[in-house]
Amino acid sequence: MEFLKNDPTCHPPSGQILSLITSLSNHQNHAQHQQALAFQSSTLSSSPLSYSNTCVQYARVLAFPHVESIPHDSIQIWKESDGGVSLMALNKDPIAGWNQLREMAGLLLKNALLKAPIDENTKMKMKLLPDASTEIKGILCKCIVDANHGIRRVGASIVSSCSLGQGGIADGMEPLPLGEHRWGEGILMPFLVNCLESAIGMMTMVEHGENGKGPVAMPEKIQYALLGSLQTLDMMLEDDAGKLERTTGPAFQKIVPCLLKLLRICGEHRVKVDSLKCCVNLIRVMPGSLIAQMNELLGVLSMLAGDEMGEVRKYVCVAIVTLLSTRCEYLQEHMLPVSQFMLRATADADEEVALEACEFWLVFSSLDESTCTMEMMAAVESVLPQLLPILVKCMVYSEESKEELLEQNAADELEVEDREQDIAPVFHRSKTKGGARKDDGEDSEGDDEDDDDEDEGMDDEREWTVRTCAAASLDGLATILPSSSVLPILLPILQECLMHADPWVREAGILALGALETGCGDEICQHLHQLHPYLMNQVESLDILPQVVCISCWTLGKYSYWAVEQTASGAQPYLVEKMTEAIVGRILDKNRKVQMASCSALGTIIENAQDLMVPYLEPIYRSLVMALQRHRTRALLITLETFGAVAETIGPATGEGSLPSIYIPPLMDMWRERGKANPMDRVLLPLMESLASISVSIGINFQPWALQVFEGAMGTINAALMTLSAKIYTDEEADPIVCATDVLDGLVEGLGPNFAELLSSGTQYQKDHFLSLLYHLVSHDIDGVRMSAFALMGDLAKQCPVVLQDGMSELITEAIACIDPFHPSVCNNAVWALGEVVIRCVGNPAALEPYAEEIVQNLISLIMGSLYGGQNDDEEDYGNPIAGLIENASTTMGRMAKVNPTFVSKDLARFLNGWMNGCSKISDMTERVDAFEGLLLSIQANPHCIKQASANLDDTINGLLFAILSWHIPDEKLSPSILVGEYVFTPFPPQYSDLYHELGTFLHQLKDSLTMEGWGSVANHLPVNVRRLFREQYSLC
Repeated sequence: MEFLKNDPTCHPPSGQILSLITSLSNHQNHAQHQQALAFQSSTLSSSPLSYSNTCVQYARVLAFPHVESIPHDSIQIWKESDGGVSLMALNKDPIAGWNQLREMAGLLLKNALLKAPIDENTKMKMKLLPDASTEIKGILCKCIVDANHGIRRVGASIVSSCSLGQGGIADGMEPLPLGEHRWGEGILMPFLVNCLESAIGMMTMVEHGENGKGPVAMPEKIQYALLGSLQTLDMMLEDDAGKLERTTGPAFQKIVPCLLKLLRICGEHRVKVDSLKCCVNLIRVMPGSLIAQMNELLGVLSMLAGDEMGEVRKYVCVAIVTLLSTRCEYLQEHMLPVSQFMLRATADADEEVALEACEFWLVFSSLDESTCTMEMMAAVESVLPQLLPILVKCMVYSEESKEELLEQNAADELEVEDREQDIAPVFHRSKTKGGARKDDGEDSEGDDEDDDDEDEGMDDEREWTVRTCAAASLDGLATILPSSSVLPILLPILQECLMHADPWVREAGILALGALETGCGDEICQHLHQLHPYLMNQVESLDILPQVVCISCWTLGKYSYWAVEQTASGAQPYLVEKMTEAIVGRILDKNRKVQMASCSALGTIIENAQDLMVPYLEPIYRSLVMALQRHRTRALLITLETFGAVAETIGPATGEGSLPSIYIPPLMDMWRERGKANPMDRVLLPLMESLASISVSIGINFQPWALQVFEGAMGTINAALMTLSAKIYTDEEADPIVCATDVLDGLVEGLGPNFAELLSSGTQYQKDHFLSLLYHLVSHDIDGVRMSAFALMGDLAKQCPVVLQDGMSELITEAIACIDPFHPSVCNNAVWALGEVVIRCVGNPAALEPYAEEIVQNLISLIMGSLYGGQNDDEEDYGNPIAGLIENASTTMGRMAKVNPTFVSKDLARFLNGWMNGCSKISDMTERVDAFEGLLLSIQANPHCIKQASANLDDTINGLLFAILSWHIPDEKLSPSILVGEYVFTPFPPQYSDLYHELGTFLHQLKDSLTMEGWGSVANHLPVNVRRLFREQYSLC
């Protein structure tokens, strides 16, 4: 075991480096600390030699085990640097003090390697000289097996982060690349495996004895080597198991057998946990060595399932859940015993074990049909009688949580301020412009955000707990399994919970009832005649635990569509009114969680009831306005969001009569007062978002407040720009600029052409100032700011283009510069804004002449890129089209052709197929018409392009036919099944009859230009429903 012997060449550190480290760690002496920082920066950046020497010295401190062995001369230099203060402090506890200094040296080494300064000569990051790199690698191997746990941890961290890279460091650019001089394959991985194998060999000797002499004790060095190597492997596998496998050669294949052997024979808790963590990370990449040992892995997990240590059982659960989510085929044959074990683990007294086990049911419910077999479903169904009661029990708050909630309830009664840890961060999401079909994924982020808002009322905990996981698991299981398997078991449990004397149990029962809505909503609705009055009573009663009120509000919101149906059908004509009154009555409750839950539930009810809510708008608004004064930060944020949600859902009715005068002035007062105190106040973000929504929804009825809102938004942008100009800032810090820009955009959308009049009526901000600011925003360095600025530019072009006239050239140039798919959201809005500018140039092509070539070539790259996949920042998303981008590019291309077909027709054959595909996906009818009209004009200007667009003419004709077919597909039937089976195609929209006739004429001209054989080769291969459509609608086929 040569690798564990003391190395006589281990050099002691210098006195200068010891002085530097202690000065860097002494924050009390500010002057000395600043001098040390400056000296460190100088030594690291002056030359590669100086950089390498400093790193080596840090490494030597990290590796040197005893301060007593440091030469006297070095100690003297160290002593003289601070008058002996550091040595005096060290003498109080030499071992702990020296190890602390060693750890400090390790962290400084890690920072120096990962954040290497720029070499002034090469203009690249400093790299270690070969000799220094070799010495540091050797030292790190020693540190991994050090006797001190902290040193082993630091050594492992340096090896992992500097060999695999952190923060997106490219392969080969790591400070200690695994591929350099066979560091990974020839030194590191063999060393780590040797540590494991030596420990396994020694454990075998300990267990069976050596040469019949009886058991022997494992040397401490072997123990330290085992623990350190496992810790290093755990970090490296977690950081990048795939790269580790690729760069460490045959030795990597020995890891799995070693880990499984250790799990079999080692009784040490720490070894079992670290080995299991390594296995979990290996499961995620599933190397061949693990696949070959899969039965052994499952056997080991089964053996450890009953381990006495909770942490071991926890990671057994993590391993099984990871296997289920990544490669569930290996569990298919074992699903019944695995389900039975996870059932027991879900009921484990150790909450960490229970949480990881509960994840199993949630992951199972998310499996798709191709991976979840009938046998797996049957296995889970077989444990439902035992599982469902456990899940409901898990939904009851823990005793610790109950104490915290009761304490917070008492604080709310006193109306104290929110604690800082209770205030959730506030973020703003810029809006994407343009119309893509709703199945294309462009609304996915927004849907997630809505789900988060809805869940705010379910549970105010942001921490993922057994309770929240159990509720999500019940929701998922009720969705994937037949209700006939779930409800007969669950309904008696719910009935018992809802009638329970303990309010915490009742709360869990109501949570379970709400969680069932997604999967068993129709069946539960049959019982709502009894359950709905019960829930209303829980909300209205004043002496009920606030948490019961909260969950009742949430559950009423979940099933509010039933109340809407009852009201609309006349069965219970006043049910929506009564429910609204009950929920609104709780908005002014003293308890903050009740305030938030009632506001969230109100939003859900309004979304479902829509116009039925109009008669109740006045009392709703009066309660929300009162809440502005009463609610504190978190509840206030949701209240402000509710104003916007009401406007977006109900629309123009929120602006009728005296309603706006009830709620707009208080919002303006809050904006003015809080904005004066701090224009960057993040509470103002949902306030501005709501004002933007209100302006769009009520349109011209917003006029009385429009100028004040305009000046408020302009003032916020100017103040934020000034505040941020003196610092380096993040995207989130620019959110006030984004929100205020969206307010301006809301005014443009709401007021339409009247915005120009508003702009001229202001005294504080004139048109020139506005245009200058707009140009500054579209050229801003933050994506979110540019995204919102282009939305504003496009709406100005659409509603009142006269405002842009004087700055059009600069704005078009900047929009063209932002057609960059590596910034997809900005690119999307820039393309859309250009399209709105272009369509205003119909009849005036000279205005576009200077930019036409550049615009068209950029659009071609987007349209052609969509054929092969998007170009996204995230490597994992590479190959996926950017949602909405091809639709906006196709619309703008069509508008370019409407201005002048020759702008587009010259290169039409290059991108015709991609353009037709994009046209078929546009959902906004105005944009769709423009795209198709431009497409026809371009083809007429260059008819030969059809035969030149692809090697196979049939492909181009099919593309044309299916683009035209898209006009006849009902939105709710957008799936491949429409081509066969029941005929559901619809006639061409009658309001666009001119385009319909143009398309029909074009199709007949196309058919006439082909031989009967050529047309027949296409028509005869069309699906039967498609042939019928073109025969009935266009007299073709």
